[in-house]
Order: sequence, then structure tokens, then C-alpha cells
Amino acid sequence: MRKDAWTRGFLFAPGFLVYLIFMMIPIGMCVYYSLHNWDGLSPVYRFVGLDNFVSALSDTDFQRAMRVTAIITIAGTLAINALGLLFAVLLNKPGRMINLYRSVFFFPLLLSAVVVGFLWKAILNYNGILNGVLEQLGLEKLEIFGVPGNAILTITILIVWQNVGGVIVLYLAGLQGIPNDLYEAARIDGAGRLQTFRSVTFPMLAPSMTMCMIFIFTTLAREYDRIAVLTNGGPGGATETAAFTIVKLGINTNRFSYAASLAVILMALVAFISIVMTLYLRKREERIL
Repeated sequence: MRKDAWTRGFLFAPGFLVYLIFMMIPIGMCVYYSLHNWDGLSPVYRFVGLDNFVSALSDTDFQRAMRVTAIITIAGTLAINALGLLFAVLLNKPGRMINLYRSVFFFPLLLSAVVVGFLWKAILNYNGILNGVLEQLGLEKLEIFGVPGNAILTITILIVWQNVGGVIVLYLAGLQGIPNDLYEAARIDGAGRLQTFRSVTFPMLAPSMTMCMIFIFTTLAREYDRIAVLTNGGPGGATETAAFTIVKLGINTNRFSYAASLAVILMALVAFISIVMTLYLRKREERIL
């Protein structure tokens, strides 16, 4: 038993050290710096307690960034899961073309967010490919990234386009784990396709839905890369997310401690909402299964 304990400890140690070094220690340092006044460069910094957090509560720029983050996160999470579930059901069948369709949906996920940003910026920018084609056809150019509403909607659509493939894979895995006996019993009872989906497929996908909802929510809540490439927070800061604001304040303006306090607030909110969502979705799983 002692030998097994040492073996388990030896196998556990590398992963734990990586998690400790790259997750727990940086989080602890972020909390520590948020309680000080430091520009990120000076060797001297002063303890200010909760002053940074008090300032954040009245920071209109951060409040706007949180609203943009909420819009993108909520809309993106719901759309990605709804479309992912829909396409997973449609693709859950044998056939040569089905594998091709699965690859087509999954391919955008293989690209980095930065590459996707530059790709779509070249297409959708005011002087980009799309407006060039419209101009050749004698049509009026579209102002996509120059109008706040259009920019936020476009960014959300691109986020959904890139991330829906991963959710499709997870839902497909859940669908293939549903026993065929349940579908046969539903057919014997005379249930149609819609009734079978409502009574068998959707309830049995509860664990997959919990995982997908939490994963996508936590991912979109820290959206930065595509914003930086597509709009750089514009026009007039209308598309700045919380993560973009944090990076901008910490790197561009050397307000490192204040940016750290905003990061702590964002982390606490995301953690709290994620825990509430997890508890709710887990209880839903227990009721259904």
C-alpha cells in the first residue's frame, strides 16, 4: 500500500505542479497586487487595501465593458449550445458525407482566435472583400465594425461560428452513449421524432449539456483575442470586453494594480455564476436521470 501511495503521488505531482505554478500562484499574485498601488514597473508599491475595488464600482468604462461581456457571453453560450445540439442530432447518423460535414463544422475550432479575427477582418472591414464585391455590383457598402450594434452582433456571430464545432463533438459523444433500447421503447409506444427527442434524447443529454454550458460560458467570459484583432475595442470603446479593458489598463496605461483588481472582480463573478449554473444543472440531471 505504501508503494502504491508513492506511485500515485509521483504520477499526481507533475499535473499538480503545473496547476500550482500556472494557475494558483498567478491568481494569488493577482489578488495581492490588487490590494496595492503599482504600475507594473516600479520596484516600490504601496498598500491601498480595497481602494482599487471601490474605484472599480464607479468606473463607467468597466461597467460598459461588463455589459458588453454579458451580452456576448449570454448570447454566445445560448446560441452555441442550441446550434450545437441541433447539428449534433442531424449529424448523428451513418453515411460517407456525414464525416465530411462533421469535419466542416469542426475545422474553424482548429484555427486560433487571432487567425479567425484577421481572416474575417479582411472580409468584413469597410474596405474589405465583402464591400469590394458590393461596390462592384453597384450596391452600398456596409458599415459593420463602425457601428456599435453591428460590431457586437458580428463579433458574437463569429464567436458562435468558431466554437459550435467543439460543442457538436461533445453532444455527438453524448448522443452515441444513449442506449438504443430507449429509442425502441419510444417507437413501440408510438412516439414521433419530436416526442422522442423531448422524452428521450434531450433528457439523456443533460450531463453533456452541463459540461458544454459551463465550458462555453467560462470561455466567452474572458473574450479578448477576437476583439483586439477585429475592432481593438472600437468604435469608441463600444466593443471592449472586461478582459480587453483589463489588458488595456494593465499593459497600455501601466495601471497594473487597478487592472489586477478588475481581474479579481471578473474572476469572482465568473466563478460565482459558474458554481450557481453547475449546481442548477446538476440538480436538473438528478431529477431527469
